[in-house]
Amino acid sequence: MDLLITLDRERCRLDALGLRAVEELRQRRVAEHPGLAAADETDLVQLTGEQVLASELCAALRIADATAAQRISTARTLTEELPATLEAYAAGDLHIGHVKAVLATSELLAERVVDGDGNDQDPLYADDALRRARAELEKTCLTGPEDLSVRQLRRRLRRTLARLSSRHTLRTRVTREAGQFVRIDVCDDGLTAHLSGPLPLTEALRLDAFLTGCADATNPENPRGIDGEGRSHAARRVDALLDLKAGSGTSPSMHVNVTVAATTLLGLDDEPSEVVTPTLALSVPAEVARDLAACGTWRRILTDPAGNVVDVGPRTYKPSAATARRVRARDSTCIFPGCTRPAQNCDLDHVMPHARGGPTTVENLAPECRHHHRLKTHTRWQVEPLPTRGWRWTSPTGHTYDTNTDPPPY
Repeated sequence: MDLLITLDRERCRLDALGLRAVEELRQRRVAEHPGLAAADETDLVQLTGEQVLASELCAALRIADATAAQRISTARTLTEELPATLEAYAAGDLHIGHVKAVLATSELLAERVVDGDGNDQDPLYADDALRRARAELEKTCLTGPEDLSVRQLRRRLRRTLARLSSRHTLRTRVTREAGQFVRIDVCDDGLTAHLSGPLPLTEALRLDAFLTGCADATNPENPRGIDGEGRSHAARRVDALLDLKAGSGTSPSMHVNVTVAATTLLGLDDEPSEVVTPTLALSVPAEVARDLAACGTWRRILTDPAGNVVDVGPRTYKPSAATARRVRARDSTCIFPGCTRPAQNCDLDHVMPHARGGPTTVENLAPECRHHHRLKTHTRWQVEPLPTRGWRWTSPTGHTYDTNTDPPPY
């Protein structure tokens, strides 16, 4: 395991070193070829130093021209605009997936905002303001990145982006070019098809919860298992979607949990909020949280300044509904390193086993998906709470992994 960890970090370090070499070459080629004029003066196309380097990389590394151009662009962006990200990559604290997530969010900071009529306005940030915003993005999201999976980092990035783009709607490439659409692509087998397309986030979350509710209702004895007809939960979700077209099927209650500050609901600020559906756990902009909460049932949750939920729980084995709510409000996903399964689909496990005197309290309960619950119960994996906030997992090889759900954004 130590060998695998060392090799993984070394791979990241070497890739970061390669990106720095590409950027050094780019600067040299740009200095040598600030703009090569075409041989035919009637041809207005000009070659740049970056294009010259792209051809050189294609020949040397046996890669496609588009791949070379992307590598040059990535190297330049990381060096000039996201130096802390490149530094963490070079140290082995980030994987390429983490780096791509930071790059994608950084690009959104320069996207144009949209007015009330849907028209493009000036970019969200530009020049010095853009540099400061990207520095803030790195400062917020690259604290303890070695403990985050790519999905967890993306969740943190979305929260930070929502805060930095407060009161503005960004225009991504998809919304600029196509808006909303539904596309059907036939699969290679000629018998099935893929259904895809962008939807408003609020409606997509409601649809996701609705389909899960329908699937659960058709097999109430074992909602997430195989039903009497041999259909999986995923297959029953598909049936529920097809029933919508036919106007048939059940109409279950939908559960979308929104954790949002009262000041945000009142419109006093635009802090991002947390949303948990039966299949997703993510940060959303304030406008989405307000829209989801508008027609829902509200439940007050009190927190201290550190984001810890304040309440009292019983000592019975099965936690009360109030205790379960507190635990799932504190940890919105499974607490195993890198797992993002929503807490409402997890078991509430006694960290110190109940048989050994472990109390059924908020402090001794944690959400674990069924797989990681079994892993902790039946193997040599161990978990214990950290002194302040979060959990420490110890593997059978003795390696430790600290994991922590970010506190609510208020």
